[in-house]
Amino acid sequence: MNIVHHALDVRAPIETVFAAITTSDGLASWWTRDVQAGTAEVGSLFRFSFRGVFNPHLRITEIEAPLRVTFEGVDGHDAWGETTIRFVLESINGATLVRFWHHMGPERPSDAVASANFTWAYYLNSLRLLCERGEGAPYQPGSSKARVGAASFE
Repeated sequence: MNIVHHALDVRAPIETVFAAITTSDGLASWWTRDVQAGTAEVGSLFRFSFRGVFNPHLRITEIEAPLRVTFEGVDGHDAWGETTIRFVLESINGATLVRFWHHMGPERPSDAVASANFTWAYYLNSLRLLCERGEGAPYQPGSSKARVGAASFE
């Protein structure tokens, strides 16, 4: 299994960060503007639209508010291969430590994993900006400047 891992400090309460990673409005404010999401509970399906064939559908497989959420890829993310995405949050003096893992399929080439790593760094910084300043930098469907990860390395 190929693993992308990041840890970042966000100067915002844990509840703010948790809402940003588990609600349609939150996700649309830092990852992609085009989100169709269920409620934040096990089994809920979240559909994200980017461009071309890269439009991941993720299902919540684990959630414990406001500490953690795990998503499993179920469709639309061939560039990642078999996928699990996990966020673990820790409150530290009113701020939040965000730990992030993306377990990608073992058959992914190293350049695809490197590209996904770079792209996740961009979007996790967008999450930080949203939670700290009120405005993230999400993908805008139709934009040619999108960061969509490893799609070009399939």
